[in-house]
Amino acid sequence: MAHVGALKALDAAGIRVAGVAGTSYGAIIAALYTLGGPAAELERVVRTQDVGELWRQAFDVGLHEGALIHGKRLADWLDRKYFFGATFADARLPLAIACTDLVSGGLVVVREGSIAQAVRASCALPGVFAPVRLPGKVLIDGGLFETVPFKALAALPVDVSIGVHAGVDVSRSRLIMAIRRFNASRRGRRLQRATRTMVPRGPFGQVVKGLAVSLRSYSRSVRGPAGAHLVSVSPDVAWWDFHRSPQAIAAGERAVAELLARVDLTRALPDAHEPREGGRYDPAGERL
Repeated sequence: MAHVGALKALDAAGIRVAGVAGTSYGAIIAALYTLGGPAAELERVVRTQDVGELWRQAFDVGLHEGALIHGKRLADWLDRKYFFGATFADARLPLAIACTDLVSGGLVVVREGSIAQAVRASCALPGVFAPVRLPGKVLIDGGLFETVPFKALAALPVDVSIGVHAGVDVSRSRLIMAIRRFNASRRGRRLQRATRTMVPRGPFGQVVKGLAVSLRSYSRSVRGPAGAHLVSVSPDVAWWDFHRSPQAIAAGERAVAELLARVDLTRALPDAHEPREGGRYDPAGERL
């Protein structure tokens, strides 16, 4: 949710966003922003979301796919309420959704087809949400390849890259530090060798492969490429803590406002103050 605040800060500064990449929950925010109106309207949508309605979409058992939740019901709900069946061709800004290939563990950048399906794939945390099958690929949570999707953003025509890290502070997480120690241990290395080339078959195979990919992801540091701006948001607020959305949005807005106070990004941006055009879709849930 901090991503909404980050976009608000850019809008307030009059900076025209040239393209957006998203991963995991950030993929939902990226999709809504590129399909709809300004970030202030997106904030209203997030803050007024009926949390009970959202969680009811979780009653979609996915045990046959090696997960607690299948995810199709949630994707269909997002498509009906917010995306209106939109494809990437309907976005008013270039959009890239980052996913992870379950088989190879590599990055898959989705830029065509159904936005709802791409978002569903990018949010498919192994064991929680079932993997999503797109042509020739089995996809899971994009954050397992790269927490902040700079590589997906590189596929878009942008001049300056800004990444928002709204995740857990690794230095303060005993769980993540324990996972890193396991990954570095003999047993952890043996698990990674055994599963790296494994082709998952059936629900159990998907669980094992997804677990291995997830564990490996926690050993990666969050970095931005040369010339990019990585903004870390504090305090970190989990995506499911909707009651803390005002705090998360304010933290994201503050973090990007501080960046803009230090760095004059308008020098590197052509037409930085060009007015933004309205979109075909409104995040409030009405067609335009």
